[in-house]
Amino acid sequence: MAKKKKGKKISTKMLSAMLPVLILGMAVLGAVSVFSSKQIIDDEIGKEMTLSLENEKTEVESQMQSAASLAKHMAGIVGITYENEELLAYVNFLNTMIYEEDFIYGAGIYFAPNKYDSKQRFVGPYVYKDGDTPILTYDRSQSSYDYVSRDFYKIVSNGETESKFTKAYHDEVLDCDMVNCSAPMYSADGTYMGCVTVDITLDEIQNLVSQMSVGKTGKAFLISSDGTYLYTQDSGKIMNEKITDSKNSSLAKVGTKMLDSDSGKACFTEGITGYTVYYETIPDLDWKLGIAIENSELNAPVISLGIKLAIIAAVILIIMILVILSQVKSVSRQINRVKNFAVQLAEGNFKVQSLESRRSDELGAMGQSLNEMYGNNKDMISKISGHAKLLSDSSIELKRSVEELKKDYEMIESLMNQVNSDMTSSSAATEEVNAAVEEVNSSVNMLASETEKSLELAGEIKKRANGIEDTSRSAYELANKLAAQNRAGLEKSIKNADVVKSIGALAEVISEIADQINLLSLNASIEAARAGEQGKGFAVVAGEIGNLAGETTAAVNKIKETIGEVEHAFSGIVEQSQSMLNFVTDTVAPDYDTFVNVAQQYGDDAQAIEKFSNDIARMATNIETIIHEVSQAVSSVAESSQNTVDNSGQIMQSVNSVSAVVGEVSEMSSQQEKIAGELKEVVGKFVL
Repeated sequence: MAKKKKGKKISTKMLSAMLPVLILGMAVLGAVSVFSSKQIIDDEIGKEMTLSLENEKTEVESQMQSAASLAKHMAGIVGITYENEELLAYVNFLNTMIYEEDFIYGAGIYFAPNKYDSKQRFVGPYVYKDGDTPILTYDRSQSSYDYVSRDFYKIVSNGETESKFTKAYHDEVLDCDMVNCSAPMYSADGTYMGCVTVDITLDEIQNLVSQMSVGKTGKAFLISSDGTYLYTQDSGKIMNEKITDSKNSSLAKVGTKMLDSDSGKACFTEGITGYTVYYETIPDLDWKLGIAIENSELNAPVISLGIKLAIIAAVILIIMILVILSQVKSVSRQINRVKNFAVQLAEGNFKVQSLESRRSDELGAMGQSLNEMYGNNKDMISKISGHAKLLSDSSIELKRSVEELKKDYEMIESLMNQVNSDMTSSSAATEEVNAAVEEVNSSVNMLASETEKSLELAGEIKKRANGIEDTSRSAYELANKLAAQNRAGLEKSIKNADVVKSIGALAEVISEIADQINLLSLNASIEAARAGEQGKGFAVVAGEIGNLAGETTAAVNKIKETIGEVEHAFSGIVEQSQSMLNFVTDTVAPDYDTFVNVAQQYGDDAQAIEKFSNDIARMATNIETIIHEVSQAVSSVAESSQNTVDNSGQIMQSVNSVSAVVGEVSEMSSQQEKIAGELKEVVGKFVL
């Protein structure tokens, strides 16, 4: 069958002719609208920026004019009253004046050289804040300060009549940015008398500028008359950098333009971001207050308007295209419906919706005929399909249930086998536990018996320890008693030894007497020899006396020698006795005392052993009771295990019977599923 050549649709031809014209018209209209709107939006933004700057400028001017008015008022009072008023009155006025405004830090009166006092060149009282307390200082009246050469003095010393402001500067001592306001003082005859100054901190002004913002990206900054930053978001640039010295050349050009004009706007870029700056000049100070805002935010309303116009144009184009398509397809839509409906029926698809047509022409009649045929065939096939599906679903569900039931019974059978095996193992384990319990019971009985022996042994040890303690204590007391007695006897013997020394002294006397007698005998013999015969008898007697004296001397020497030996022997006895007494006192007695302590310790140990044995006996009794209870529990478990084994056998028989029945049901459900499948296959050729 030859394939028909497809041509362009009517709708495609109409769109190809009309769409370019519509798009061009919408683009021109959108461009004109965006351009006009941009001009209007730019003017409104400019007015808003100018208004914001004017409000901020007015706020700054108000603060500065307040300080200038205070300085001028004070200068006027001092100029016409200095000849009649004490300096302290002005100081009191300054004390009050510096607390008029929070941004005022201090104020001073500086008289022209020798004007206030012809003998004093510089007179310059200065008052500043220290919390809530004003502090007066005359440090600036010193010639070393030389306030005449200072800027705050010079700017009003050349015939000025109004207050003037110095350039802003950073005070290193206070670590803040400041500016001085000076007002000239003139006497009643117009003579220049000096000036009054008010020192202003810029913290409040900087805080005021920091809070100023426009939109999301608009941020304010403040520069002095020479371009120095008085405030910017980058705190490192404040009082340290000029805008005209910026490394960003486009920003430096903006700074130059700001310094050359009183107000206006300029643009610069930073990286890839473009900014627009709106600025105004603060009179008297010649400061420049500016707001920098990103161009993307300024252009956002225009871009938003352009997007909205583009969306509107696109919507209009789509609506017009839809209108054209609806008109072109109005005729062909019904034909396509009839064609598609017939194709679906030819393919056996009875899920398709019946044709809806309000036409009364030939297309409407053809659609009505197709609807009648569709309805008759769909009812018949739907009934057959419904019964076939119901039969198939029932067969599948029955088979699935039977298979699950069969699996469950197989699992029950396996579990019951496992239960039988486990219960058999449990019975064996129970018997082992019974045997172990008997062994433990026997061991506990043996432990109780040994504990009783330990109690008896502890009693014996305690009894022996008490005996040793008593014996050692008696020996200790006896040793001390004997040592005391022997020491007393030894001391008495030592005193008796003095008799031996007395005998030695007597022997010495006898020896001397014998020597005298011997000498007398010798003299008598000499005299007897002189007497001759008459003296012979006397000579014999004198000789005998001499012999007796010699024997006496020899006997005395022997006695002296014996006495020496006795003294030596007695000294040895005394020394040995003393050593023996020291041994008894220093060694034997302490040893007996140690024996007493050891015996006491043995008694304490025996008592502790007896306590431990009693505790062990009590625990053994408790263990025996627990073992008896465990034995009864194990016997009960063994009996329950045997009952479980018997019951599980009966359950196994029932499970086997049910499993056979389930197998038969499964076979029948398989046959039913096969029949339902064949019927479903026939009906499945139709899509309902």
